[in-house]
Amino acid sequence: MTDREKTGPIVPPMQSAPDLKDYYCPHCSRFLFKGNIKKINMVCHHCQKFITADGNDLMKPEDEQEV
Repeated sequence: MTDREKTGPIVPPMQSAPDLKDYYCPHCSRFLFKGNIKKINMVCHHCQKFITADGNDLMKPEDEQEV
């Protein structure tokens, strides 16, 4: 494995499970992960800012979500 393969971009999964929600960083608005959470404390792997939020705070409104 080359260094390029190790540091490739993080891409959200193409297939979606209906029970999982997409979560986005409140600072840079980039995709974090899919799942079901109530509360989160983590550092965004894109902008390196600390996130402390409820799960609903990290979801994009339906009209803003990308296709």
